[in-house]
Amino acid sequence: MKFLKACLACMLVFTLTACGQGSSDENSDKTVLTFWGHQNEAWNKAYEEMAAKFEAENEDIEIKFEFFPYDQFESKVQTSLLSQEGGADIYELWGGWGIDFAPTGALAPINDTLTKEILDGYYEPTYGSLMFEEKLYGFPLEFNIEYGGMIINDNILEEKSISVPQNWEELRTAAKNATVKDGDTFVTKGFDFVNWDSVTYMFTSMIMSQGGSYQNEDGTFTFNTEEGRKAFQELTDMVVKDGVTDLSGLTGGEGLEGYQQLFAGTTAMVPRGPWTISEGELSFELKYGEDFDYVSLPFYGETKSFAAETGWSLAVNGNSKKSDAAMRFLEFFAQEENLLEFNVACAQIPASKEVAQDPEFIKKMPYAEPLVKILDDGHFVGYFNTDTFKEKINEVFTEYATGGYASVDDALMDLDKKLNSAINK
Repeated sequence: MKFLKACLACMLVFTLTACGQGSSDENSDKTVLTFWGHQNEAWNKAYEEMAAKFEAENEDIEIKFEFFPYDQFESKVQTSLLSQEGGADIYELWGGWGIDFAPTGALAPINDTLTKEILDGYYEPTYGSLMFEEKLYGFPLEFNIEYGGMIINDNILEEKSISVPQNWEELRTAAKNATVKDGDTFVTKGFDFVNWDSVTYMFTSMIMSQGGSYQNEDGTFTFNTEEGRKAFQELTDMVVKDGVTDLSGLTGGEGLEGYQQLFAGTTAMVPRGPWTISEGELSFELKYGEDFDYVSLPFYGETKSFAAETGWSLAVNGNSKKSDAAMRFLEFFAQEENLLEFNVACAQIPASKEVAQDPEFIKKMPYAEPLVKILDDGHFVGYFNTDTFKEKINEVFTEYATGGYASVDDALMDLDKKLNSAINK
């Protein structure tokens, strides 16, 4: 991923301290496992509570956590996996990193029993990037869904007597009616979909919902299709012709992200995941169900279909001498009641079909309902570097929307060229 070069440079100037599998606990009757994760108050607490339950049932094992600021965490994890020295016994792992590290031996394969449970009972996008040569190298925690739900500012819609849109045509109309400008300056953005994730996942879903595709059997990309051109032009028109948002979510210049602008009262609708809800409640002191809501995002075409990449997972260090004990923790995590408790605590959409469809989950996380009901319509985005994928799509979208291409055909031909050059070398 994006930090691999930086990590390689770091390896030249320092050696990792043996923090996990190399640590000694000969003087203890317990096997001590180290766990590396990124700092997130709710998630960190949920991990620690899960470990406490596990340790109560497994008195021979102790789990010690180290949580790092995200940038430091990403660099630290990838450096240790590149060097295959030191590191932790268990990693919190972004799914896409599996593509880089599963083939190298840096990650331990999941045992056959848990692998079968995951392949039979979890949604495909949640483990797609963790597979390599028919083996699984991580345990998926969540369904990382970036299409299907949107936040709405109740006050803005009510003030303008705008109903929650039920189809694509209503969405475009509502977005235009909610938009307010003072000259060229936005007072209220109607529908701000321009951000790192949403342009890509709206674009791909719009293609798929028309019955089209964007990747060929040989792994190459073809976006310059009838479905692709129609979808790309539609998104561009929402910016250039309808003027319901601008490109600042990709080009910079705004202090707040789109969903934060919604919470601040300057945007009506934003397609984002449910992880944003807690920020609205805690940071902006808004009330869910009164000030804002989370609702279904209409599909563009007649078919409900969208792409999703593998999200947060747990992985065992391939060089850990304590991999058996670490795998026991993953197996404990996989118990349905434990997963449900963890997903609710972290406001995650479950990777497990049983947990996602459990009425208790929706009872505890009612705002997840718009997403849970479409999880079966999700498809794995593909086995490739999604950072590069999104980077190229956003780059071409921005250039086309600012007049950099003569036609949508030219834009998508260039996108195909860029993606096939960068990803399919």
